[in-house]
Amino acid sequence: MEYLHYTFQSETLCIGERIKKGTFRPTVMTIPYTTITGALKSYFGGEEIHAVGYIESYDSKDYLTYSPRDRRTGVSKIPISLEFLVNVRGHIYILKNKEVEEIPDRFELKLGALRVKGLGCTHFIKNSVIEVDTNQLEYGELNTRIPLEHLDKFLIKPIKPIYGYLLKPVSLSEAVYVKSLFEGSEVFAPWFLTKGGVSYGYSR
Repeated sequence: MEYLHYTFQSETLCIGERIKKGTFRPTVMTIPYTTITGALKSYFGGEEIHAVGYIESYDSKDYLTYSPRDRRTGVSKIPISLEFLVNVRGHIYILKNKEVEEIPDRFELKLGALRVKGLGCTHFIKNSVIEVDTNQLEYGELNTRIPLEHLDKFLIKPIKPIYGYLLKPVSLSEAVYVKSLFEGSEVFAPWFLTKGGVSYGYSR
């Protein structure tokens, strides 16, 4: 299987955790499948775009406090403090197929939370096309978050999984939580999706 590898940079980026009734929302340190795939589908169109990513480095953390409004009443809710990263660098990997052939070598899109407040302007540059031998995966810790239903698209084989839930849009106004594999899970996977992986042959 082949994957398009893009590096990215963003001055400010927040991939916010959803904590029920919480007034502080930390940012995750990876680029989940639902975040980057949703952004790419919204920008380029197409139903068969599949992507994952991770953050390689950032300079610092900062915080922003805002009061979301109730859509029905227009009344402000309890203020929420939101964490974001400054000067972020990272990588995304897009499954190569016909729908992604027209994605340019360079593009820019808004990613993550609080885009209306200026966060998340992200610049992408194509680095390479990576071909993965399905018989040579690596053992290590997963460095991204991905729904279980899409593990096969990235050749991920869980060994000691860490499960969680990601919010998956199903329409313009509706989303559902889907069971997902989180970072830190021990897996067999392509080298670019593991942290400190060691190369082993893998076969079913």
